[in-house]
Amino acid sequence: MALISKDTFHFLNQIKTNNNKPWFEKNRALYEKARAEYLGFVTRLVEGIGRIEGIPEKEPSKYVQRIYRDIRFSKDKTPYKSFFSSIIERGPENRKCPLYIQIQPGRSMMGGGIWDPSPETLKKIRQEIDYDGIGLKKIINSKEFLKHFGKISGARLSRPPKGYEADNPNIELLKFKQLFVQRMFEDEMVLSKDLIPEILKSYKAALPFFTYFEIAMGE
Repeated sequence: MALISKDTFHFLNQIKTNNNKPWFEKNRALYEKARAEYLGFVTRLVEGIGRIEGIPEKEPSKYVQRIYRDIRFSKDKTPYKSFFSSIIERGPENRKCPLYIQIQPGRSMMGGGIWDPSPETLKKIRQEIDYDGIGLKKIINSKEFLKHFGKISGARLSRPPKGYEADNPNIELLKFKQLFVQRMFEDEMVLSKDLIPEILKSYKAALPFFTYFEIAMGE
């Protein structure tokens, strides 16, 4: 049985078109129903992840991020997000790569890795890549990784980072300022019973990638 329905997609499409407080308050019942549906999905997903590896115990509702946007420093003053999302921690903050989930018509996805590392953390990661670039290349060129993600995502420098030469055999990996994986899901998949099994398959495929950086960060 599918856990995300067309009703939830309908609400998300509507809030994108009618992104204002009067409409939201008038249609709050639609939001509450869609949020409850998303919470049911997250609950089942976390249960599935827990069967793959131990993760910190947390009330599933705590994983449902607020629909209200932080507009204090944004040029976009629309008050609401047009998607549901979660960050599922796999361990201590800044020590383990979390999993990100987003449900949005046309833009649903899962991802994880190193998103916004501190200079100190990025230094550790680059040291690990310089020391064991072969290990990372083996992971990202594996059959399962390529099947689920295709490639590493993330912002990159245009030039070699300070302290590394252009002829370093791992220079293209060392240029990354962020290193994460992501997989997009078509709407048909999101609205089917196969969504959680597919996310869990990709989660398993991402674990060697996560572990590589967790070792670099000192896990």
